[in-house]
Amino acid sequence: MDASIFLYTFKEGLLSKLAHDLRLSVTGFEIRARGTEVSARLEVRSIRVDGVMKDGKLLRTEPSESDKAKIQQNMLNDVLRASEHAEVKFVGRTPSVEPPFTLRGELTLGGTTRAISTLLMVRGDKLIADLEITPSQWGIKPYRALGGTLKVQDRIRIAIAAAWPSAEQELNPNVELVWTYTPTKPSVVRSSLRG
Repeated sequence: MDASIFLYTFKEGLLSKLAHDLRLSVTGFEIRARGTEVSARLEVRSIRVDGVMKDGKLLRTEPSESDKAKIQQNMLNDVLRASEHAEVKFVGRTPSVEPPFTLRGELTLGGTTRAISTLLMVRGDKLIADLEITPSQWGIKPYRALGGTLKVQDRIRIAIAAAWPSAEQELNPNVELVWTYTPTKPSVVRSSLRG
């Protein structure tokens, strides 16, 4: 079973042709569900630059490895202030025990907590969520360079896919599902049953 969390950023500005739309991966996270209650914890320093998105496709060879390292350093230190805010947390619940799930809760990002909601759909053996957030609502300013002529839009698309054993699966208050990232096998989910 697998799981993944991808973040997508979008360029804008007069010099946007010099910038990139990027895909980032979260490589340190834990998602828990017990009955209708869901929580998640993401390690900010585990965010990695995968590559450039062009025409809906990921180009892992762009930008160069040194540019990826610079982008990551700017993102973690200047934009997300990872030394001050090491984790992103979500706590929420869904009114239904059967998919699709409408998930509502609170996201804590950059030291600020705000309400968010998303729809979780089952597609095959995956539970899928796709949502956009506006970082400035959490006090996070979009990255800017060259006097603002090169900048990142004030939106991030978050795409989550988690293993789902069966289309008929129901959430059970007596069973806790736990998904975690495993470094040796990226995007692996571990489900545990806990009473």
